[in-house]
Amino acid sequence: MATSTLKISGQDASTYLNSNIECEDLAGKLHWVQIGGKKGNWRSPLREDANPSVTIYPPKGGKGSTFYDHTAGKGGGPIDMLIYHHGGPGSLSFVDAVKELCGMFGFTLDKPQRDPAAPPPPKETLVEFISRNCLEAVKDADGRAEVLNYLEGRGITRDVLQHALNKRTLGLNTYCSKKHKLGEVGYGGLAVAFIVRHHISTMPVALELRYLEPTTNGGQKSGSQGEKRGHPWCMDWRRVQEARTVYVVESCINALSIESCDMPFTAAVAVRGAGNVENIDWSFLRGKQVVACFDNDKPKKEGGKDAGYSTGLMAAWRLHELLTARDISCLLVDQAGWMGRPTATPPEEPINDINDFLQARGLADTKAALKLLEPWMVPGLPPVSTPQMSKPRLWLPSNDVYAYSRYRTLVDFTRIIKAEKPAEHPGDEPKLEFGDVAGFRISAISRVRIASPTSTMTGDEDHSPNTVFALSVQTARHGATLQRRVVDDEKLHNLDVWKKLGPVYAPTQFSRMVNIWERAASIGAREAINYVGVAWRDGRTVVNEGPDCFFADPRQQCPYSGLTFPNGQPQDAREVVELFQNTFKANAASIILVWALGAHLKAFLGYWPHFVMQAEKGTGKTTLTKRVERAVAMTMFSRQTLGSEFRQLTSISYTSHPVGWEEISAGKQDTINKAVANLQESYMYSHTRRGAELMDFLLCAPVLLAGEDVPVKSLQGKVVRTELTKAGRGKLIPENMPVFPVKQWLQFVASRRKADVMQLQADLTEQLTSNCLAKREDAGAERMVANYAALGTAWHLLCEYADMPVDQGKFMGDLTAVMNKHISESESDRQPWAWIVEKILSEIASRKFEKPFKFDKENGEDVLCLRPAYVMDHISQAPYMREFWDGLPVKTAQVFKKQLTAAGVLLMDEEGKALEVERTVRGARVAHMVCLSIEKLEQFGLFAVIPAERDYSRVPDLPPAPTGFGMED
Repeated sequence: MATSTLKISGQDASTYLNSNIECEDLAGKLHWVQIGGKKGNWRSPLREDANPSVTIYPPKGGKGSTFYDHTAGKGGGPIDMLIYHHGGPGSLSFVDAVKELCGMFGFTLDKPQRDPAAPPPPKETLVEFISRNCLEAVKDADGRAEVLNYLEGRGITRDVLQHALNKRTLGLNTYCSKKHKLGEVGYGGLAVAFIVRHHISTMPVALELRYLEPTTNGGQKSGSQGEKRGHPWCMDWRRVQEARTVYVVESCINALSIESCDMPFTAAVAVRGAGNVENIDWSFLRGKQVVACFDNDKPKKEGGKDAGYSTGLMAAWRLHELLTARDISCLLVDQAGWMGRPTATPPEEPINDINDFLQARGLADTKAALKLLEPWMVPGLPPVSTPQMSKPRLWLPSNDVYAYSRYRTLVDFTRIIKAEKPAEHPGDEPKLEFGDVAGFRISAISRVRIASPTSTMTGDEDHSPNTVFALSVQTARHGATLQRRVVDDEKLHNLDVWKKLGPVYAPTQFSRMVNIWERAASIGAREAINYVGVAWRDGRTVVNEGPDCFFADPRQQCPYSGLTFPNGQPQDAREVVELFQNTFKANAASIILVWALGAHLKAFLGYWPHFVMQAEKGTGKTTLTKRVERAVAMTMFSRQTLGSEFRQLTSISYTSHPVGWEEISAGKQDTINKAVANLQESYMYSHTRRGAELMDFLLCAPVLLAGEDVPVKSLQGKVVRTELTKAGRGKLIPENMPVFPVKQWLQFVASRRKADVMQLQADLTEQLTSNCLAKREDAGAERMVANYAALGTAWHLLCEYADMPVDQGKFMGDLTAVMNKHISESESDRQPWAWIVEKILSEIASRKFEKPFKFDKENGEDVLCLRPAYVMDHISQAPYMREFWDGLPVKTAQVFKKQLTAAGVLLMDEEGKALEVERTVRGARVAHMVCLSIEKLEQFGLFAVIPAERDYSRVPDLPPAPTGFGMED
């Protein structure tokens, strides 16, 4: 429930309560102690004050009384005072505080008024129903006591349990099945319920149950409801977001055990089973130091290839691999000392998990054990001399065993044992003398096989992958974020490469360490793709972000090499779409948003058009562009940035996430020509290598071309467009608009079947074709219809994702109107023959066309008689037309003549061939000339400057002037 929806007597609940409740009355109900009479200060309920430190001020101007804690520097009105009383913002939410105050003072919250136009609320899921009942059960004092007594009996502190109860992640299950008898599996009974909430929406998605009396449930002590895969449990997601160090454990009780240690800036997350590590998206831990603390299980006696391995250790190893691939630092708790009482007879078994440790050793020792991290060079691989129950993570040959045992690492530092001094007293550990090796820690050296561009774009079997090595290190300057470098075989042992990551103090020992790390290259070995967006990997579509790529030079090869897509919820998507539909009429702005979001459909369709946004001066083009940038995390490149072809390549490489080019028409003609050529290639995709080192580029990014006059004459068949006008302006999109949930949208897109998407695009192509004003034989119009059908496909999928009706805002109708206008206005622009004829007519008008031609009549129709070969010769030979000639897709007279015939601008003979005539030009007979109809040329917007006939009767002494020069003088 949002804050703004809470009302009392029609007023905002916050304003009403702060104006009608005196803090002094509230202090009395909360049993605060006042010292010094009616005007004295109050003791804080959160600490033992030597002197009262809380002052309550009377109302000023009828605005309500306030309080202030002089020691903590906190204060506010009655709502803030109640939250303060419970321990601060983390212990009581605003909504719960309002409800509690209403109960204490007899106020009643208004029932929220539902908007009739709003869609009906979603039906409550089974998990939400069970969660609601579990939360209701702990509101009762007896139910609350059952939960507290059970968990406090396992060593968890009351403050942590109270925090979890306030955050509604802890409840009590009271369900008993009618189908099963008491004592049978499935009967149920009282159980502590750990409510798993989504890390973005905070809605319940699953529950973990721990039965208080397992015998009532047939001896089964735990159970679960809802989605198991991909959703971890934590006490408070805000606490995880604010933490610098996050411990990852198996069970919810273990997470509460770590929270009970009350370590600053630290939180705990439970994976709910070792096998769930693989299914969780760990992106929410980026920038944090992660510590794995899984169960200290005994090795499996059976299990095929996993026999002899500990389940908890294998989960920790896999977590280390997954997090390292995302540049997240992961260390392991050193569990070598997790033994029971070794003096007992017989010796006690090793301690299994952190909650057992807490119960056996207490909070102080548990806190110390959590801070004791493994110092080994390869995480999870202790030296042979260290006792271990499980098989080792990696087998080292004898020549590496001794060398490996000498290296020790800290979080971001590497050392080596130089000498070992004997212990001074019997039973003590020998003293070690260390030497510095490097000012950073190697987290992994992983072998990565990168798929080829063709396989990435099409999903075809990969025949030319490339193998590289990813160096992941942790340095002091970057904190918990790992630094990654991608190198080939030749540079793996190049110390200059390593020295760019940090200082290397002992080159010889460092080289020996890298040589040992080569043995561990298979630990993080993985298949990868260099692409940001939706692409193909191993024959299936995946969502790839910037940190998931392995570029040799990320800053040059991809503009989004560091991009992580914005997160959100479907309701955010609906709100963003509505804001864009309202800011300009006829969906002029929302078409841009749909184009930007649908760009990732290139993985299915094989193409995606560029976008031309033309606007009148002062319509808010720049403002709208900035809103699109913020909504979908798009990057706009200025005209100055795109001044060379190489910079253009770097802006459109290895991504289907759209980019923007501003005012490209203001550049030099050479820059524009190169830009158009690059746009031609990135309409689908094109792999190229540039530079002395043959750096790879995959040109494929769709481009938003913004400006008042975008020069895309040769790109008409590969662009869609919109036009912004002052008359069409609506409400300005607010600054605080939510971002579009791009990551969730792309995951939805990646889950679609390619055949289904292509079928939807084919259906929409047929639908738009039936409403298109162009003729079906117009090939140029056919491609434009396919481009707009691609946008329609994106709109249909977007409506499915955001749960919107397809006819919302009449999007498809406006899209059809924009398409027809685009087709009608660009009929000549998309025809190469029209560009040539337009240029020749200009040359004739300026008297630069020196080849024979003649304006005449044929069969009663005004025509221009010329030879196509002469036209192509003139354009190719004129030095000032070199750029125009280079940009032409048509270079021969035969193709030019064929296009003229197909366009219907030539006069035809009885056999259906182009009519050839003979004319006298400049005193010479010129045969095999074709006749271009002046009337039909005008239908394509091509207008000739026809010389007027002069009256020579007034000048009898001059001979008649010959015709055919373009101007008769």
